[in-house]
Amino acid sequence: MEGSSSQAEESWQMKKNKKDTCNFDKEFTKMPVDLTPTDKLVIMNLDEEDFLGFSYTNPEYVAPGK
Repeated sequence: MEGSSSQAEESWQMKKNKKDTCNFDKEFTKMPVDLTPTDKLVIMNLDEEDFLGFSYTNPEYVAPGK
């Protein structure tokens, strides 16, 4: 299998930015997003105390309309 590693390296490209998809198959990136629905029963049974003191803000979040 000599040479297969260099072929993979040749097809790999440096990302231009955080959202660059150049290393993903074009057929994959054209597919519509299909989010998994949340399981309401799981959400209802979460113990909120497990999350006391936890906070997170996505640094890439942009509010709609901005």
